[in-house]
Amino acid sequence: MTATMTNPGEPKGATMDNFMNMTKEAGHTPEIQRLVDLHAVLNDAMNGQLILAPISLEEPGKRMLDSGTADGTWLRGVRDSLSAQHYYFGSDIEGELFPTQPDGITYVQQSFKEPWPTDVRNSFDLVHVRGSLAGSSPERPAEVIKNLASLPKPGGWIQPSNGPAMTDFARMTSEVWTGIGVGDFANQLKTMLEEAGLQNAEERWIIVELGKRAKPELQAQSANGVSAPVKPIAAVANDLETAFSREQLDSLQGRVRAELENEGGRVEMIVAWAQQPVEG
Repeated sequence: MTATMTNPGEPKGATMDNFMNMTKEAGHTPEIQRLVDLHAVLNDAMNGQLILAPISLEEPGKRMLDSGTADGTWLRGVRDSLSAQHYYFGSDIEGELFPTQPDGITYVQQSFKEPWPTDVRNSFDLVHVRGSLAGSSPERPAEVIKNLASLPKPGGWIQPSNGPAMTDFARMTSEVWTGIGVGDFANQLKTMLEEAGLQNAEERWIIVELGKRAKPELQAQSANGVSAPVKPIAAVANDLETAFSREQLDSLQGRVRAELENEGGRVEMIVAWAQQPVEG
């Protein structure tokens, strides 16, 4: 359902525009499949513990928001792992990604760069965002974190994470993030949370095995999850000054996929979390 974020009943310069345009042109189905594949790999790397913030999930009635949710894959994964009933909300700037059958999850079309409605501020027990902070361009991810910091209730938590990328793709991505003005934000998640006025900030680096190094049942999913966005990010790089030629950028997706399939890879994902101060 696309609705407001109340409880559903009871218990400009260079930006990522090229990436978004190419993703839309390819259709939403391949992008959703990529996100599903990547989620399976990251969930395995985290041993099924998708929430690292120390929130008591045994108590029912928690309000959880996934910003940049796409089709709600992360929310469904969390819900399926818990026995207690909670309220689940997903927001994304692309409402077309929302599932036609919301299955008890409330979806809201909302950019994480825009101010949130006053009726949802200070209302969530957990706010999650994964892998989409580069979309803050031309603003910096720190501004998005500050915006998200208006959402947890006193004592509530925010959990951002980012990753992974590898080899030449990692170098290109680093140059693109610098070129569009978001910088090396993955290594600054904990600092951004602290600068947003949150407390008890922590972070964890998680090893993610990819391609041939992943479990047999995850090899194809990890290869697709990581290599699929190479082409649209390379399209952004074509509008910037980078160390890569156009020919290198055009062939990068194939080279990344071949490396994953033939040799495999290992990368790190950074997960951070912090708590809204308790009033009084």
